[in-house]
Amino acid sequence: MSFLNSIMLFGTAAVAVPIIIHLLNRRKFKKVTWAAMKFIKLSVEQNQRRMQLEDLLLLLLRCALLALLAFALARPALKTSGTDVLGQTKVTAVVVLDNSYSMDLRGLDKKSAFQKARAAAKEAINAMPSGSYVSVLLASDRVQEKDSIISPTRALSQAHEVIDRAKVSHHATDLYPAVDRAVEILKGRAALRKEIYIITDGQASGWQQQGEIRKLIDENRDDIRVYILRVGEAKPPANYAITGLDVASGLTPVDHPLRFDVTVANHAAHSATNMIVGLYLDGGKNPVDKVMIPSVKPGATRTVPLYARFAKVGYHSVRASFDQPERFDSLEADNQNLLVVRAVREVRVLLVDGDTEARDPREHESYFLKLALAPVADHYVKVDVTPPADFARNVLNRYAAVALANVERLTPSQISALKEFLRQGGGLLVYPGDRVDVNFYNNELFEKHVLLPSPWGEAVGDAEQDDVYTLFQPGGYEHPITAPWNNRDFGQLDDVRTFRHLKLEKQPAVSSVKEAGPVKVVLRYATARDAEDSLGDPAIMERDWGAGRVFQFSSTADTAWSDFAVRASSVVPVLYRILGNVQAQGDAGLNLRVGESFLHPLAPHQSNQQGRVVAPGLAQTNRLSAEVLRDRPVLQFKGTHRAGLYEFTLDGDERATLFAVQPDQRESDLHKVNDSELPSAATLIHWEADTDLKEQVQKARVGAEYWLVILLVVLAMVAFETYLAQKFSQSK
Repeated sequence: MSFLNSIMLFGTAAVAVPIIIHLLNRRKFKKVTWAAMKFIKLSVEQNQRRMQLEDLLLLLLRCALLALLAFALARPALKTSGTDVLGQTKVTAVVVLDNSYSMDLRGLDKKSAFQKARAAAKEAINAMPSGSYVSVLLASDRVQEKDSIISPTRALSQAHEVIDRAKVSHHATDLYPAVDRAVEILKGRAALRKEIYIITDGQASGWQQQGEIRKLIDENRDDIRVYILRVGEAKPPANYAITGLDVASGLTPVDHPLRFDVTVANHAAHSATNMIVGLYLDGGKNPVDKVMIPSVKPGATRTVPLYARFAKVGYHSVRASFDQPERFDSLEADNQNLLVVRAVREVRVLLVDGDTEARDPREHESYFLKLALAPVADHYVKVDVTPPADFARNVLNRYAAVALANVERLTPSQISALKEFLRQGGGLLVYPGDRVDVNFYNNELFEKHVLLPSPWGEAVGDAEQDDVYTLFQPGGYEHPITAPWNNRDFGQLDDVRTFRHLKLEKQPAVSSVKEAGPVKVVLRYATARDAEDSLGDPAIMERDWGAGRVFQFSSTADTAWSDFAVRASSVVPVLYRILGNVQAQGDAGLNLRVGESFLHPLAPHQSNQQGRVVAPGLAQTNRLSAEVLRDRPVLQFKGTHRAGLYEFTLDGDERATLFAVQPDQRESDLHKVNDSELPSAATLIHWEADTDLKEQVQKARVGAEYWLVILLVVLAMVAFETYLAQKFSQSK
């Protein structure tokens, strides 16, 4: 037995009221001596005993009446019973409907898992007793609150309408936020029966936080019953996906052939053969290049190059897509991949050379750096070289990036100039060397101004010993700049020899400076065989700062400490991808994942600026107003919940900016979670169209509230007490 309003049990204290009244009003007899007293003494004693019994009966009846009334108001209920003769209790339930984009996969019966999930959700609602309450949560890796029913409603028809209107999103699956929200909703409700229905295709990635989900369910198993309804194919059809599209060089100059690396994944149980992938520019219907991939093994990926050329400066959309994708699978969202790039006429870089004293230019600190960036005179990368004393006199906003190569110290005005340059979206590359004042950089640029991602630590190695060196990591590249080297066809980085470097911290302390963003490791050194830590020391680190980025190297820009500068196959693509990364950062993030906000930074005087965004496939225009983030005005658009191309326009400037939104590629892996991996405290149901869900859930739903029965007994007792009170008063 349980009480749904247990606080009312304190009302049983009212039983004391009639007892107190009884004690205060006990009958008192006045003794009067008269002649006939002895003749009626026996009669009086007999009458007194009868009256005491009558008063005691009324007292007990009134006490029981008050106790039962408090008991009824506390809403007693039986959770277990062998019968439901009193009627099944009302249910308060939350239906969690998985609408991640894997639910759009069609099975052999040509129906999508989401169609089946909607039918299962309606059946779960129809199985609830009359008068029940229900919430509906559309869930992927977030709860889609705008289109859900958060507060439980008795209007079950409204829940049906929400389910009918529900659509598959382009978000990936992570069911924990929705289950957590469902538990939170039910904890605030006073109901005997609380139920959660999780309706999903059982994709393994949706249960990546299964430990937390299991803990939630276990902690509330006495109050909340959870049902997991698996829909869709037990073994899903094959799925192939284009999981990556990247500019190999990082830079996108006009009138130059550009290589685009396209990555294809095979999420099927058998090899994929003769897959044709095409590259399309600016929404064109005909590919500018295409390639046939002979074979991709099960569970493997394959990266292939495609080539294109931009004819004009500005923003361009690039799309890689399967030729006739319906040949391969019915999950459309991952059969293409989008990329937005900004084609430029030239890229200007300023090299600040801290060592120009040698007569031979090849011994200057910037010589190899300049040669790597601009190998010929008419190259699209334009490089200017300046000594440290003069660099702040240059108009820095002319440049995409500034590189400090073995510069001893900086003046306060130079630091201020660099900070403003970064605020405007520029890139800063910092190289050490034998002239660098390490303490100055650590104290001023790292601790005080928080420009550097890490302090420079102790020196490792000896530049004079060529036979002792450290190599770069051989694989496992996680940063977007170095990720292409995971494909060995792209080349290799682990043949670069570093003889001396300054240690960089793997995890520097978090900064309180608002303009200083998070720190990332771009490239690491290989670990020693006997090293306890599987991660090598950082070789290159990155930090967002303002609208720009800072890259810190652990070794020199010349060949004094490393041969990186003379390995063109390594240093050139790394530097170009760094410049491309800076350019992408300055363009406010042209390529986003579903759910990531689009940000357009504004100048301080543009705090009242407005703009507009047009979403893919929609005629509706979304108006944007300036807001402040990190003490800087920006225009922010949060409605990136559909994959595709978006168009942003700043008021007063008719030139449109494109940006692309991609679905989460993890969702393309349709691997199913095993039944044994699901929370054991939940009831698992493999739902099909002929499943009798109502019969299955009612077996666990026996039990009812019986406060109404108690209330009827109380009313009957009130009538009986009134009758007895009148009868007893007449006999006295």
